[in-house]
Amino acid sequence: MTRRDLAKRLGRQFPGITGTDARELLDLFLDAMKAGLRSGDTVEIRDFGVLRVKKSSPRNARNPRSGETFTTKTKNVVRFKQSRILKGILK
Repeated sequence: MTRRDLAKRLGRQFPGITGTDARELLDLFLDAMKAGLRSGDTVEIRDFGVLRVKKSSPRNARNPRSGETFTTKTKNVVRFKQSRILKGILK
């Protein structure tokens, strides 16, 4: 499902909202989530799941072309943990 599909579904669910308004609402929602994650907050959506930022540890890697080994840097990675309700729906 794409962003466009989500906006269309929003528009169908709420007939008073135009397609443009639905896209704007969806964009505002996603921007708020991104801003929260960027600032280090945890984004929790009840009955859906939790998004949080974790630091990945450095690891040894290898360039497949040259065979050279190197150590990667730490980086921020978004992790998603699904809720029990979502887990039950997907079974």
